[in-house]
Amino acid sequence: MRQLPVVAGVPVVAAVLLATAVGCGSNGGGGQAGASPPGAVTVTATPTPTVTVTPTPTPTVTVTPQTVTATPNPTVTVTTAKGGNPTLTSAIAVVQQYYEDISNHDYAAAWALGGRNIGGSDYNGWVKGYATTASIYLGTTSTFGSNQVRAVIYAVQTDGSTKTYEGTYTVSGGVLVSASIQQTG
Repeated sequence: MRQLPVVAGVPVVAAVLLATAVGCGSNGGGGQAGASPPGAVTVTATPTPTVTVTPTPTPTVTVTPQTVTATPNPTVTVTTAKGGNPTLTSAIAVVQQYYEDISNHDYAAAWALGGRNIGGSDYNGWVKGYATTASIYLGTTSTFGSNQVRAVIYAVQTDGSTKTYEGTYTVSGGVLVSASIQQTG
């Protein structure tokens, strides 16, 4: 029996076909005597292609939160003058503090801040004038450094209605010294 050369990397089927083709032309039996060997047989092995799949990465989304910073309302600076009475630093601050004291029912503080100068000489009568006032909202304007304050006052009453007043306040030495206010609504 004739030995066939081993071809590395050739599939088994191809090797068997090659052996059969070579064996057909030999005198070792099975073939016709005197027959000539067949022509050369070429076996070509086609390698199986390898497919490599590379996944496409999913994009990463980064969310950056924004910080919102609220600007606080202006700060009112209070300094203490001789004798212990507070002095506010601007005319608007005096008017705002006056109405804040009234809204907080701190009538004595509002009276000391100038209520006695613009509310008449009777403290008890002045306090009674605010008996039906639940809260006060104030809009003010003033020229920088001026002692004059233009104001719009919204006085919410205990029955839910609102009274509106407009006018001008004059401030001197950290207290209200005069006012010209009219009810407009």
